[in-house]
Amino acid sequence: MRSIGLFCSSSDGLPQVTCELAWSFGQACGERGIRLIYGGGARGLMGIAARAAHAAGGSVRGIMLDALVGREGANVEIGELRRVSTLAERKRLIAAEAEAFVALPGGMGTLDELTEILTLDDIGLTGKPVCLVDSDGFWDPFFDMLGRFSAYGVMRASAAGDLLRAHGAAEALDVCAAAVSARAAAGGHGRAAA
Repeated sequence: MRSIGLFCSSSDGLPQVTCELAWSFGQACGERGIRLIYGGGARGLMGIAARAAHAAGGSVRGIMLDALVGREGANVEIGELRRVSTLAERKRLIAAEAEAFVALPGGMGTLDELTEILTLDDIGLTGKPVCLVDSDGFWDPFFDMLGRFSAYGVMRASAAGDLLRAHGAAEALDVCAAAVSARAAAGGHGRAAA
C-alpha cells in the first residue's frame, strides 16, 4: 500500500487520547512510506496527523476546499497542498488518489466522506478498503447504527461487510494493507473472494 486517505476532525480541543491516535497514525504512515492524503487542514486531528507524517519523513498531500481555508487553516508548510473550489472535487481527488481509507473521530464532514466511500464501494464503483479507528469507543454508535439499519432491512449486509475496524494506528495500517493485497489478488476491483 503506497497511499491512504484520511477522514477526521479539523476541530481543536479534542480528547488527548484521540490527538495521540492522530499523531501515531501520521507517524506510522511516514515511517512506513505511505503517502497521507487528507483534507489539507492545519487544525485538529487533520493537522496533527499531517504534521506527524511529515516529521517522520513521509509524503503528505492536502486537498483543501477554498471555502475552508479560513476556518481550518490551510497546511501550507508541509507536503503538497492543492486547493479546489468544490467539496465534490475534494472528495473525488481523495477517493482517486488513495488506495485505502481511514476514518479517525470526526463530525459531519467525516461522516459525509465516510458514507460516500462506503456507498461507492457497495454499488461497485470503488474497491478500496475503509477502516474506522478509535482507541476510546468513538465509533461504537456508528457500528450499532449500521447493525440497526441491516436488521431493519434498509441496508444490504454487503454495505458494511467490508468495513474494517482498528483500535490503533499500526493495526489500522496493517488491516488496510492486508485488504488492499487481498483485493488486488481478487482481480483489483471490488471485494476479495471469500
